[in-house]
Amino acid sequence: MKKYILILAVLFGILPLISQSQSKSDKMYDIFEDRDGVTNFSFSKNMLDVVNLDLGDEGDEKKVTGDLHQIRFMSYNPKKGDMSGAEFVKKAIGYLPKSSYKKFEDEDDEVNDAEIWLLGGKKKYKECHMFFNNEKDDNIRFVVSFYGDFKVNDLEGLTKMGKGMSD
Repeated sequence: MKKYILILAVLFGILPLISQSQSKSDKMYDIFEDRDGVTNFSFSKNMLDVVNLDLGDEGDEKKVTGDLHQIRFMSYNPKKGDMSGAEFVKKAIGYLPKSSYKKFEDEDDEVNDAEIWLLGGKKKYKECHMFFNNEKDDNIRFVVSFYGDFKVNDLEGLTKMGKGMSD
């Protein structure tokens, strides 16, 4: 009997871990993790709770509300890697399944060096990935990814904030 209780305890302890599936976008980070010229790091929910992250307060309204579980950063230096900056961005975006992720079309020319891909709908998202280009092909490229269950009130403002984090 103790053996069955132990097996059930292990199963109930492991099942929640198994059911938490990895994001499809994690493949993008995993593929580039050990490549020359790539640097990446992340802030977990625990770290985000410690750090007072300014998510764009404008008066009484925040640009982002809800739960933010993780932020991931990845940079690529074409001078140290085997791809151009444009190739890196194109390949990284290629790892996001187009059936799930939608590209944000921005009318604002001020942030035209950013490409944004979202998982979710209307203003409520589970993921937001920002790919930052540069004018020169041999300049560093950045990817900033937000994971959680959050509402974006000002996507352009979030883009500017992501750009500021990557500078």
